Amino acid sequence: MAIYGVLILVVAIFLFWSAGLPNIKSEKLTFVMISLGLNIIATPLAFFIGGMATASPTSTMNDFWTGFLIVQGMPLLILIIVILKWIIIDRRKNK
Repeated sequence: MAIYGVLILVVAIFLFWSAGLPNIKSEKLTFVMISLGLNIIATPLAFFIGGMATASPTSTMNDFWTGFLIVQGMPLLILIIVILKWIIIDRRKNK
């Protein structure tokens, strides 16, 4: 199981590092890459919290999603906003 944690950290560090590359900066993707890195780091924690929310015998799938979205909601919202902003800016730039 530790290999998955190392793999997640390596991918997140790679995304943070690649956010500073010149070709990423020229495409204005720096914030998108940082948001992806935050999502990759937050996802295992969100799955853990969601799984712990369903430990009770009376819990339902809604309890899992509540626990998951409490942790993952903000990074996911930031990623959606950044991608939409990048798409809108890119379309205006190409016109």
